[in-house]
Amino acid sequence: MGEIAGELMALFADGFVRRLFVARARRRLAAGKPVRIPCSARSDGPGWPPRYVSGRIRVTPGSASAEFGSRELDGAGPVVLAAGGAFRAPEPDTWHDQDWAATAYLEPGAGQPVFLQVDSRYLPLLHLALAAPESPHKV
Repeated sequence: MGEIAGELMALFADGFVRRLFVARARRRLAAGKPVRIPCSARSDGPGWPPRYVSGRIRVTPGSASAEFGSRELDGAGPVVLAAGGAFRAPEPDTWHDQDWAATAYLEPGAGQPVFLQVDSRYLPLLHLALAAPESPHKV
């Protein structure tokens, strides 16, 4: 019985805590401060491993780029994603989870998209953060 109670506590606490982190990220973006959005990323481009890599995207409002950083990228440093690209449909056979949303981001002038998986509550923030830096947007 204690195991069931523990599982239920973790289930409900995770949603509540994640909601607080999303609200904090939204407030920081609205104030013009940088935020880190937890996500997983994968690309067929050079410098990427052939699997999804867990990490964070560091976003600064008004910046022309965002940085994806992960400890799994073999010390190559953060991968810079240019802002102002387009979002596409995700890979068809990848992540299927009600809490995580997958999307493909095609940088301006890039040939290979970067596939991103984020908690569905962070997805609107990610879309706004990678929009063109000169575009007016409300967070």
